[in-house]
Amino acid sequence: MTTRALAGPGGTDAPWLTRREQEWLGTHLRTWLGSRATVPLTPAPRPFHPPAARVRTSRDRPRAVDAFFHHCLGVYRAVLDGTVPPVVARALYGDLPPHLGLDFHRSLGAAATAVPRSYRTDESLDGRMYEIQAPGSGWGEYLLLADHAAAFHPGTAPDAATVAQRYVDALRRAVGTDDPAVLYLTDTATGQTGVRYFVERTRAAGARYYGLDTGVGPDDVRHIRSHSFPSLFTEQHPSGHLARAAREPHLYDPSVNALFFSKITTALPFWRFTRDLFSDADRSLFPHTAVLEAEGVQMPDGQVLPYRAFAAGLQKTPYFLKYAGHDVYRGSGGAGIHLLDGRSPHGEEALARAREQSAAGRTWIVQEALDAHDAAWDAQYRGVTGRIPKLSVLCALGTYLGSMVLAGTADIVHAGTSDALALCAEPPAEPPRPLPARSSGPCRMPAARTHCDEEEREWA
Repeated sequence: MTTRALAGPGGTDAPWLTRREQEWLGTHLRTWLGSRATVPLTPAPRPFHPPAARVRTSRDRPRAVDAFFHHCLGVYRAVLDGTVPPVVARALYGDLPPHLGLDFHRSLGAAATAVPRSYRTDESLDGRMYEIQAPGSGWGEYLLLADHAAAFHPGTAPDAATVAQRYVDALRRAVGTDDPAVLYLTDTATGQTGVRYFVERTRAAGARYYGLDTGVGPDDVRHIRSHSFPSLFTEQHPSGHLARAAREPHLYDPSVNALFFSKITTALPFWRFTRDLFSDADRSLFPHTAVLEAEGVQMPDGQVLPYRAFAAGLQKTPYFLKYAGHDVYRGSGGAGIHLLDGRSPHGEEALARAREQSAAGRTWIVQEALDAHDAAWDAQYRGVTGRIPKLSVLCALGTYLGSMVLAGTADIVHAGTSDALALCAEPPAEPPRPLPARSSGPCRMPAARTHCDEEEREWA
């Protein structure tokens, strides 16, 4: 895929980008990744300034999501103990290959009770999460946006070097060494250029990578990162790494428990079989989400509606239908998601197929479709009609790194169907201290905005 901003000689699919910005994107990316590097990224015309409440919500994600993840482990333990119905185990682990199924998880012992350390959320701007990607793509894209903002909108957010240093510092604290070595299974990511950019920026900040840096062997690895559950057990040295996992809780960045690679986690706080293992705070994180069951769909009031009755209410309350199992052919890269609005025959057909598959152990869920329009977004991007924003928060090893917004015109906002990515401006975490009444030092003026050679255009 090529950069939309560099779509052709003198042409662009992003009319709000000036020629100077297009040239900067190409030069900057080639500086870090080589002369042929491209990326499917179009920066929005300016960073998005979230309301203060939204900033607080984003910065609280490491705490709130960690609590939710630990409650998910409570479901796993209940499955092992047999204190939840067998239908829960089938929904969570039923479509895994036998050699990676529930018996395999039992054999992992304490290693299977570690939660994901890094993740990217997908959220509405009002603060409810659709999904939690562990770790998810977009990290390198965020760093590239940070440097773009530093060049053209200085002072709105930390630059890529600062964010990369935050990540490496968090990694050093987690693994207990100043010289952290990472094994990144990069081929498991859908956004290859972004992953490469993330690796290079964090290398510059002090991380070392197996396969890239001299002197790093498999036994030197202190942190393993991947976007795919099966890949954790098909890399070249899985037995040695798994043997260390129980005593090194931060060895694996994603959990080695398949539970956290599935969208079903978003349904667990609501499902009558697992609800009591979660808090009201957990439920407030998500729109109502339900597992497709043989009897029907559990509604917010706890009633299980037969499918005919559920389908009849979709025009009033639309839902997204999502594959929630572990088959990457069905659920990777935005696949396996359909809008159920009661109007489309395609939606009816997708729901019928999902019912059959869910009954056979390939779990599907439905999630209430929120109104994604947002007044703060619309006010800052005048003339932007029809583009739906989806906010993502990046959290690594207990540290909040930053937020960004993907915007598109399709019902399902995904990188492949969207046309711009906006960095979220980051005000200081603490309010600045007031200047003393008298000061003999110079007055420091805020940095002036860098102006482009061409007139700034509206995003329309």
